Amino acid sequence: MFWAALSDLDGEYFLKAVMSVIKNTQELYPGSNMIAIVRSLAIAMQKKHREDNTLKIEEETEKERIDRWQREASPMPEDCRKALGKLGCRIKEGK
Repeated sequence: MFWAALSDLDGEYFLKAVMSVIKNTQELYPGSNMIAIVRSLAIAMQKKHREDNTLKIEEETEKERIDRWQREASPMPEDCRKALGKLGCRIKEGK
């Protein structure tokens, strides 16, 4: 039953949620729904992480975005390489 209720969660956020419950919950009551507690914490953590990353990406300038693409793309997709070349960006070989 626990697996069926929690298996769709991202493993990283599931573990963080469990650790949060262990560290921050001093008392559990007989009626406490541990599945719902862990699930809601994991979903909230994942949502916050997505929002934080979205804000970070939205704040990037075009040059910062291109630099990030060059760092992260390994190897860089050919269509990106062509698009950056058309923009006049210098592309390092092997990236």
